[in-house]
Amino acid sequence: MLKGVKLALDKFHMIDEGDSVVVGVSGGADSVALLLQLAEYSKQLDYTLQVFHLNHMIRDEADHDETFVKELCERLEIPFFCAKEDVRMRADIWHMSVEEAGRRIRYEKMRELGADKIAVGHHEDDLAETVLINMCRGTGLHGMVGIAPVQDDIIRPFIYMTRSEIEDYLTDIGQTYCRDVTNESTDYTRNKLRLDIIPELKSRINERSVRHIAAMAGDMYEIEEYIDEEVKGYYDRCIIKEEDDSIVISLADLTELKPFIKRELLLMVLEKLTPRRKDISRTHVDMITDICSLEGEKTLDLPYDLNVCKSYDELRLTVRREPEEGSLSEQEQVDIKVPMLTRGEGWTGDIDSKTHITMRVMSLSGKSEIPHNTYTKWFDYDKIDWSGLCIRNRRPGDYITINDKGDRKSLQDYMVNEKIERGLRDTLPLLADGSHILWVIGHRISEYYKLGNESKRILEVEITIEQ
Repeated sequence: MLKGVKLALDKFHMIDEGDSVVVGVSGGADSVALLLQLAEYSKQLDYTLQVFHLNHMIRDEADHDETFVKELCERLEIPFFCAKEDVRMRADIWHMSVEEAGRRIRYEKMRELGADKIAVGHHEDDLAETVLINMCRGTGLHGMVGIAPVQDDIIRPFIYMTRSEIEDYLTDIGQTYCRDVTNESTDYTRNKLRLDIIPELKSRINERSVRHIAAMAGDMYEIEEYIDEEVKGYYDRCIIKEEDDSIVISLADLTELKPFIKRELLLMVLEKLTPRRKDISRTHVDMITDICSLEGEKTLDLPYDLNVCKSYDELRLTVRREPEEGSLSEQEQVDIKVPMLTRGEGWTGDIDSKTHITMRVMSLSGKSEIPHNTYTKWFDYDKIDWSGLCIRNRRPGDYITINDKGDRKSLQDYMVNEKIERGLRDTLPLLADGSHILWVIGHRISEYYKLGNESKRILEVEITIEQ
């Protein structure tokens, strides 16, 4: 086993005996090598592997990449799962970059497989590139961490491996992999760093530049963990009121803090109110601290619909809820009662003028293959209370079951954790059984309604969207 991989796995206790691990495999060198290494490690530590591949439908080679990964899994005798998604279209709908949309879909799909850990192939070069990008964007201390070795259920066993070491390993064992031609284009910020700037650093400054940047990021990871714990204590002391769309801070308590702790606390508040931390920069924090030092009442508008209002004794940070972005009029509310269906029956409804829903009931046979399409889902028919089944928008008290133990999470907390845009939370259609959400359409389904060994009948639900 590669030394760097073993080091990361052991140092950060990434995998425990008995774990189930899903590996994101695109077909590129990093993910292929990761799969091979984790397959080898599973001979030393008893855990199970499965593979997820996202066919992003962007490049002409996308179908070839899917076939390559599937055949590799067949050779290794590892379960293979694939989703085919128009990532570019999803990026347009979600108002984000193609890269970010693809990342969101991949993680959501992998979590639907119910594994304990998600393994991805980020390596030392990726880490160094991310640190440099964050430095240029002005993300401060947290940006210096780059990519964390372990982040919730996500593990990165290649964090101590360089790109060249990974490719050399594959060459040595004669393993082929897919090549993404877009990686050679300097139209993307990360590619400019990888193709132009980092080679200059290596040749003109220090050939071990990447390794030194990565080592510094590792130190910052440990420092950040310590600082976050410290700031949480001050957060509890300074926060007067915390709601879905606003947080109120005691100005007197905030003023007493050291400048660094004050900035970190404000950054923590901003992170709670905004969907993506990478959009928050040191500049925004400094703008807030500046108005805190001024006399009288002051207001400040920040990007991402953030408003800051400083009074004589309070600092209130609020996310504006524009009616056209989130709050629905009575006419715009979705509330469709689903009639009870029996075996062989189907039903079709319209969520809006372009979004249609089709349901059908069928028997579960041993040969049935559960679909892994974002807009086609199977549910255990016999677990549904048909008297309350409907398609609607969210309501107070909504919840979703998050694991096979029956643990629940409020829909609000789920949307916050998944970083679903605030402006989209009220508009997302839901398939609901009373207050229990079967499916946040376009996102995850409830663990409770998934098919199991005792399932006999299937409710298939399919969403079609007109272009």
